[in-house]
Amino acid sequence: MSADPAVTESAVTEPVVSESVSVGPRWIAAVAGIWLVVSGVCLTLVIYAIGPMLENSDQEAALGAFRGEVNQALGATQSLSGAAAPTKPAEFGAPVAVLEIPKLHVQQVVVEGVSPSETASGPGHVPGTSGLGQPGNAAVAGRYSGYGAPFGRLGELRAGDEIVVATTQGSSLYRVTGTATRDLNEDTDYGRTDNDRLTLVTSASWWPLASTSATVVTANLEGRPFRPAPQNGRADAQDGRTGESAAWALLVLSFGAFSAVAFGATWLYRRWRPVSTYVITAPALLALAALSAISLWRLLPAWT
Repeated sequence: MSADPAVTESAVTEPVVSESVSVGPRWIAAVAGIWLVVSGVCLTLVIYAIGPMLENSDQEAALGAFRGEVNQALGATQSLSGAAAPTKPAEFGAPVAVLEIPKLHVQQVVVEGVSPSETASGPGHVPGTSGLGQPGNAAVAGRYSGYGAPFGRLGELRAGDEIVVATTQGSSLYRVTGTATRDLNEDTDYGRTDNDRLTLVTSASWWPLASTSATVVTANLEGRPFRPAPQNGRADAQDGRTGESAAWALLVLSFGAFSAVAFGATWLYRRWRPVSTYVITAPALLALAALSAISLWRLLPAWT
């Protein structure tokens, strides 16, 4: 028996529509809960999985830039020991030294500044403290858990351990004199000292909101320091314990867009093909979730 042409044509051209699901308080709560879980998973992945890759990429770029500065200094003096001191403070985010801690198998490019954006790229030199390898107290703050956790094992250092710092002026050897876990004291830990010292600082807790207790390592310079260079001034927002208030705007925009796309995806899943909906909405959701996570992390203390 032949099929009715009208029926056949209708069956071919009519789109596949998912069965309608009644929308009620329980359904809304369930969907909201699912999206909150997705957001939390994305935050964790960005900081602890994608974050280390981002930090490693920034470190490679910073190392390349730093090598260029070293080569320029060598070309001018033919010797690192005779390299001239910088004549102006380093720009925030620019590489200023290479820090090596043999015992911890740590080798990191140190950048200028300790805001969350800067410590996401590596340990940061605390503005207002002495330059690394120069007279006085040079302080460096790094992350304990996020973005590769370069200072995650700082508490393992003990008196006598070596720390090597290389700048455009040359190499300096510091020897650890003490490791302590206590509240950070800016006046003491970042202040002037009678000796030539290196102070390494990180959070003492994995908790992202921790902003008081710190792991502080002090090390004395062996040998003579290099000539001092101009340094940036101290600022309350550049102590490693604060976030970036400017990140609020980006967080509101990115998370707002994420919420809008999530709502649209939920609506499409109920009325259209699931596979097609996934293909269309998944890339946007992932990108916006990653951007929201990065923005949120910028609001947290820079040493976490």
